[in-house]
This record gives sequence, structure tokens and C-alpha cells, in this order.
Amino acid sequence: MTTAKLSFSERASKGSRVLRVVQRVIIIVALLHVAIGVWSAYRAWVQVRSLDLKVMSPALSAGMPTYVHVVTSGRTPVDVRLELIQGSHSVMLATLRVAPSRDGFYDPRTRQGSMMPSFTTAFLAQFQPGPALLRATAIGRPQWLRTPPPVVQELPVVVRPPGN
Repeated sequence: MTTAKLSFSERASKGSRVLRVVQRVIIIVALLHVAIGVWSAYRAWVQVRSLDLKVMSPALSAGMPTYVHVVTSGRTPVDVRLELIQGSHSVMLATLRVAPSRDGFYDPRTRQGSMMPSFTTAFLAQFQPGPALLRATAIGRPQWLRTPPPVVQELPVVVRPPGN
């Protein structure tokens, strides 16, 4: 019975096929992580995708709701403040915190949050009748030693006297 002996080059070529497959798998996994990392970097840079502020009427009265909707990248928490400003007088109406995704680096889905506070008589009594500014501000978190600028949405409104 004769056994064929493989030469060194034949044995090395069989091993190199396995090595090439392993190398290709490692390269594919590395490139996949680079692509995910690039998208995650963009999401760290642009944390607030959109901020919408709506009121039913520019003339504010007690009981009138206002609507705020924010879409975030989901990488970090985002805080949203809603305030009414008249001259140098400013009062916070409501706040909202949009929580991040559980794994902000790998999860590319956006996160959304909404609030619909109403103006009360006591809240509007802090202001004089006349023009004012309703401002929604969305603030992200520092990433890579950079804090993104806040995203601001403003609407000119008029504060009505109570009873009108």
C-alpha cells in the first residue's frame, strides 16, 4: 500500500485557502464596523433632526394647546424646552426629555418625542397683553468634546387679556 506524500508547497496551498477565507471575513467585518462608525459619527454630530412648533392660533388664550414634536438621532438624550418670552420676561411652559437608544453606536433608528401643553390662566397672567414670542429649544449632549448648537423654533404670538 503506497501513501502519497504531499509536498510542502501543496500543504501550504491548502492552508492558505483557509487563511484567505479567514482574512476576507475579518476584512468584511472590519469594513462593516467602519461603515457603522461613520454613520454613528454623523448621528453624534447632528443630534436633532427636526423640531416642529405649532399653535392653533397666534392669539394665545387660556386652554389653548401648543404642539411640539422633535426627532432625534437617538444617540444621546435631547432636552426640549418650551418658553414664552415677552421683552426681557421669560417663563418656561414645559420641558421634554427624549431618551437615547439603548446602544447609540449601533442602533441607527431615530427617536421621537412630542408634548402638547396648554396655556393656563395663571401662566398667561404673568404676561402683559400684547406681542410675545413662543420658543422651543432642543439641546443635545456633548460628543467628542463638541456640544452641538441648540435647534430653536420660534413663533410670534399675541397674549390676550384674560376673559377675551
